[in-house]
Amino acid sequence: MAIPYSLVLRHNQPGEPEQGNKTFPMAQYNRVMDLNAMAKHMTSHGSKYDKGDVMAVATQLSSCIREQLLLGNKVALGDLGAFSVSLVSKAAPNAEEFHTSLIKQVKVKWEPSPELRDLIKEAQFTFVGTREAQSEARKAERERLNALATIQPGTETPEEDPDDEGEGGTNIE
Repeated sequence: MAIPYSLVLRHNQPGEPEQGNKTFPMAQYNRVMDLNAMAKHMTSHGSKYDKGDVMAVATQLSSCIREQLLLGNKVALGDLGAFSVSLVSKAAPNAEEFHTSLIKQVKVKWEPSPELRDLIKEAQFTFVGTREAQSEARKAERERLNALATIQPGTETPEEDPDDEGEGGTNIE
């Protein structure tokens, strides 16, 4: 398994356009794993708990993390990492003039454990192209298949594309 990525052009130094664009990788994802899918996945690892148990614990954990953050606590969960809050506020000229109505947002911060922070040691990567390019390729493939489906038996098939790699697709790496 590998982390999918595409390539994007960005300014290397924002605000310095004379340096031109550089190529950077952008992580993509294969799918979104919601709580239901994660609970099912966790039970597939030989857990003695069923999917409902895992979902109940995860839901309760989320609720309790929220409660503890609202009480001003930091919640450290071992290999999962730690949760805390930070505040987004307008500035006051001095301490006397500060009031809590200047606080505009409470953000939840997550600090990954070293095990989650150091994924680069085990990560592998595979190039997948941008989501737009993937969408265009799927559309072109559907159009090709639709065109082939309209060919009547006994008639000549369209000429093959000389750039086509044949069955199995093209290796994009």
